[in-house]
Amino acid sequence: MVWTLFAVAVVLAVLLERIGSRRRTLQKRHVRLKALEQIRLLRLLLEQVQRHRGLCFGVMSGEHSLENQRWQVEAQVAQTLEAVAVHQGSLFWYTAWHPVLPVWQQIAEQRAQNASAEAVLLLHHRMAEQLISTIEALAVRHDLVCLGALAPQPQGMWLELLKNTELLGRARAVGTGIAARRQNSALQHQELQRLREQINTQCYQPLARLCTEPLLRLSVDKPVRAAEDSLDSLLQAVDQLLESGDKPGLASNRYFSIATQAISATLAIVDLLLERLQAPGALAYK
Repeated sequence: MVWTLFAVAVVLAVLLERIGSRRRTLQKRHVRLKALEQIRLLRLLLEQVQRHRGLCFGVMSGEHSLENQRWQVEAQVAQTLEAVAVHQGSLFWYTAWHPVLPVWQQIAEQRAQNASAEAVLLLHHRMAEQLISTIEALAVRHDLVCLGALAPQPQGMWLELLKNTELLGRARAVGTGIAARRQNSALQHQELQRLREQINTQCYQPLARLCTEPLLRLSVDKPVRAAEDSLDSLLQAVDQLLESGDKPGLASNRYFSIATQAISATLAIVDLLLERLQAPGALAYK
């Protein structure tokens, strides 16, 4: 009788542990899904801020035909910031998030005060950096890069790709300013040359690694080829600007469009990987 009761107690203990473990796993998945929702919203905000930076620098460098696009993107940023405000309570715990709104306000104030194009450009750089740092902090806290392993996993490469869009975004902004002919200085040329080298060194590698992953190869093959082709086009456009010297080069709105295609192609892969993380069972690790 005693042994029977002991056996029943052991079975019940095992069942309760499994139920508890299952419940904890589901809770963690729920929290991670919430973090992914925040990351995707911040990723959208980052894209819009990067686009506004390029348009703003182009307009302030003399290409006034970009002003209508700049105004539209500014409205989009304001709308996304309203959506982000819903998550303000949880984002408050990430110190990288604290300067984001103040910097956006500074951008508007500096433009209204007719500050230099370079000063406004640097403020955009800072805002983009803070957004990326916030996204990275969210990803690390909720294990959305290593995914339960000791090193970053293929599906966690979305963060590396997202960081690379900042290189592309800066190249878009600086190149648009150069193409507008008002910021065609040696310093701007040096900065664009530096960004070109970084893009060539950093942006192709993660794309190539994705294509070697058996579980991802079929889904990322076409997006990766599109991203690589768009990077090729961007580097060609950069070279055209750098080689033009004082001669008429690529039109600023054309250069902006080419750079935007490269950024959009990379972001498409970021979104694909984030969607895979949201699939049932994808986040069911401890």
